[in-house]
Amino acid sequence: MGNKYKKNPDVSWQMVEGQAVLIHNRLGEIQVLNEVGSIIWDNLEKGSDEIVEAICKDYDVTKEEAKKDVEDFLKELKENQAITEE
Repeated sequence: MGNKYKKNPDVSWQMVEGQAVLIHNRLGEIQVLNEVGSIIWDNLEKGSDEIVEAICKDYDVTKEEAKKDVEDFLKELKENQAITEE
């Protein structure tokens, strides 16, 4: 099973028309995630392996492509302090 993550409690969020809108309360910044980013955000607690499987099922990408994209996006979310690794 891949790494599991949790959402930072200092980040408020809401799904709006299929897109996750994150509000970084401490930074006063808003981040709008695209469709794939929103799938990743919505499924964080399931772990990276399950997220990759979900993306492969819904989009025409290889497992390797999906894994790299998910890892890159999770790294970006960690750098933005939107998530923490469990």
